[in-house]
Amino acid sequence: MRIYALLCIIAIAYCTQTTNQASMFEEQLGQLTKSKLGKTILNMISLQQFTEVDFSPLFTAIDDIVASTQEAKEEEAAQLDTYYQQFLSDSEFYQNQVTEYSTEVAQHQSDITTFRKDRNSLQQSLYDKSQQLSDAQRNQGQLQRTVQNNDQATSKKTAEYDQSISIVDQVIAKLQVIKQSSFIEVNQEDLAVSAATFSRRLSEVSHLPHLFEPLSKVLIQMSTQGFADQEQAGNAIKLLHNLREDLVATKSALLMNAQLEKETNNGLLASLEETINLLNNEIIPQLKGDIETKDGEIATKQGLLKDAQSNLDTAQSNLDNVNSGWISRQEQNKQLNDGWDNELMLLSQAETALERGGIRRQ
Repeated sequence: MRIYALLCIIAIAYCTQTTNQASMFEEQLGQLTKSKLGKTILNMISLQQFTEVDFSPLFTAIDDIVASTQEAKEEEAAQLDTYYQQFLSDSEFYQNQVTEYSTEVAQHQSDITTFRKDRNSLQQSLYDKSQQLSDAQRNQGQLQRTVQNNDQATSKKTAEYDQSISIVDQVIAKLQVIKQSSFIEVNQEDLAVSAATFSRRLSEVSHLPHLFEPLSKVLIQMSTQGFADQEQAGNAIKLLHNLREDLVATKSALLMNAQLEKETNNGLLASLEETINLLNNEIIPQLKGDIETKDGEIATKQGLLKDAQSNLDTAQSNLDNVNSGWISRQEQNKQLNDGWDNELMLLSQAETALERGGIRRQ
């Protein structure tokens, strides 16, 4: 607006010149015809002419405008420098925040990864211990059944040996009678009945070869007519005593071995019971507690990570805004300086045009 008014004054003042001078001035101002102000000057020159005009105020006005424009440029430069210093301070502050929160985010992420690995390790340990507990309980059940079956088998075998010894004792007792009597005193029919009775008892132990075969021989001899002989009876008794001793020894060995095996199995059962109790009451509950604790640590870390990420996003946004603000301020500074430079250029062109038109500073 200041330039427009000044140029209007220039145009009016210059109208005091002759028509030829006006024509010359119009030609000299041809470079201004591209602007609206230049066209305005030319139009005003062509309207009227004035003489005896003092142009000192005009040059004073030009100088004032140039001075104020230069002052505005200097003030803008100072303001830009102040803005730049604040920009550097803010940029450094938010950049430090971005670095700090980026480090914090990375640390939380690393901690969460470590915690999850620890948690997976605990979960695997819990699975292994649960499997160990299941195996121990299964082995315990199997061993308990084995002990029970062994007890039943031992009882059955012991009963068989007791039965065998009883039969042998009965045969020995009968043979003792034969040995102590004469052939005439022994009732042959009674001997046959006894033999038949023993044969029936023998059939009960036919599944026991150690007893069945020797008893079969004695019973066959008892069934013969010439058996009722003290010497033969004595030999048979001796044979049966040896058999009885073998039966008793075998039974004792059976009971001893069964007892040793039972003690071993009971020791294994006690160890399994201890393992089961330890797993049930201590190890597995501890692992579950550790997993729960680790889950809590992960949840806490995730919360801290979320806060740190939010802080990082805010700091990055602030840094971006500061950088964008500086770019915008630089663009504003350029626009202002371009406008002022253009204004100064127009003033210089106007003064040059006045000088060429014969109007100079006094």
